Amino acid sequence: MRDKGVGSRTPKLTDLGKIFAAFAIVILSVTIVNFLVEVEYIASPRSLIYDRLFIPAMKDLCELTPEDATLVVSTNAPFVTYFTGRTTKVPYGAYSKDSLVDYMRKNGFEYLLVFEGRSQVTELEPLFGAKGLPTLIDSFDLVRTFRTSYNTIHLYQIKSQSAVS
Repeated sequence: MRDKGVGSRTPKLTDLGKIFAAFAIVILSVTIVNFLVEVEYIASPRSLIYDRLFIPAMKDLCELTPEDATLVVSTNAPFVTYFTGRTTKVPYGAYSKDSLVDYMRKNGFEYLLVFEGRSQVTELEPLFGAKGLPTLIDSFDLVRTFRTSYNTIHLYQIKSQSAVS
């Protein structure tokens, strides 16, 4: 038997190595797909960055809310924060109107900004749609509706507990 030397050996992948390699490929694939979806959303012609009326709407929103207000938003939290300077929160964990109201009251949040028909919280999508928005009037006062090139955005203020009772 001839000695092939140290440099000529080819390492064999063990079962554990194969599992790690497969796992890495899956993670890479998911990351690439997610990246492409996000790029398509951000660069689409209907993106907020191309909406010429979005920034003026956010400036108007600033005049209607205190500087220290935290806005609970249905979606687009980074854009709203950037153009208003307000802190924004997406109500993760809320799954209905009542749980949304509880979330806001528990955290002392007064304002809700809804991009009609859109929500980062899947369970709240029906509530923020055309049929669900009228049901918010039980717990919220509509402050103003902003119409931009591609969105209808509603600003609500939560009613005091005494007004709801």
